[in-house]
Amino acid sequence: MSKEELMHAATVEAAKGAPPIVVATGAQVQGWSSADLIAVLTIIYLVLQILWLLWRWHKAAKADGNSTEVQG
Repeated sequence: MSKEELMHAATVEAAKGAPPIVVATGAQVQGWSSADLIAVLTIIYLVLQILWLLWRWHKAAKADGNSTEVQG
């Protein structure tokens, strides 16, 4: 592996790890504990999962409704 390839790989891996580090560091600066951070992230995750499920159900219901209306 050349020096350029090694630097590129290191940069890519550092970029992949940056978001969790930024969130954790920002929470510590604001005085949040790890438990608070985990609770907030869990709530965000649950809300996103609920919204995705509702969207999927809506999409499936809409598709089923369109296929039954065309019969005639």
